[in-house]
Amino acid sequence: MTELRTEEEQLAAIKSWWKDNGKSLVIMIAVAVAAVYGFKAWQKQQITANQNASAMYQRMITLAVPAADADAEENLATSKHIAKSLKEEYQNSEYAKFASLLMAKIAVNSGDLNAAEQELDWVLNSEPKPLVKAITLIRKAQIDAEQGEYDSALKLLSGVTLEALNVQAGELEGDIYVAKGDTVKARAAYQKALDSKEVGSAQQILSMKINDLTAEEG
Repeated sequence: MTELRTEEEQLAAIKSWWKDNGKSLVIMIAVAVAAVYGFKAWQKQQITANQNASAMYQRMITLAVPAADADAEENLATSKHIAKSLKEEYQNSEYAKFASLLMAKIAVNSGDLNAAEQELDWVLNSEPKPLVKAITLIRKAQIDAEQGEYDSALKLLSGVTLEALNVQAGELEGDIYVAKGDTVKARAAYQKALDSKEVGSAQQILSMKINDLTAEEG
């Protein structure tokens, strides 16, 4: 009888607890389930968005290297449309930034430096990752240097801290100082780039530029 009573008391206790807490427990379970399914749906959405953005960017690359019989104006118009869509629909994706960099290159090739700088400014204002930021700073510095805005270009290069691009930034810095007539700083910039462990195939051209400075000085 004691065991039976104990079981009845336990059952009564469970019923009482369920009466007081059952609804809130159901709600908690429902919220947890919704959160899990919501996260999975969000993940799926992110994957789909990334795939869409990737496909759009790949299309831009194809247009940038057109077939011999391609319509250049039509390709350019399509590229601009895709880039605009990427920046509007997938603003936070890296593909939107890649698209803007590609449009900047196309603009430079056509001589439209203002359009190129607008594209590069968009990348810099969209919180790019370190590598993309460094590439963008160097390209913008190249444009400024091309227009004779040497101090602005040097300021941009000072923001390149990624070791992998120190050689490219250093060589451009040296070229700018040569254009300014400051051979001492030009030599220092070339030498710093030459001493970098990332110098690679740039070693020969950097050595040649240093030798050219020596010949001019002497």
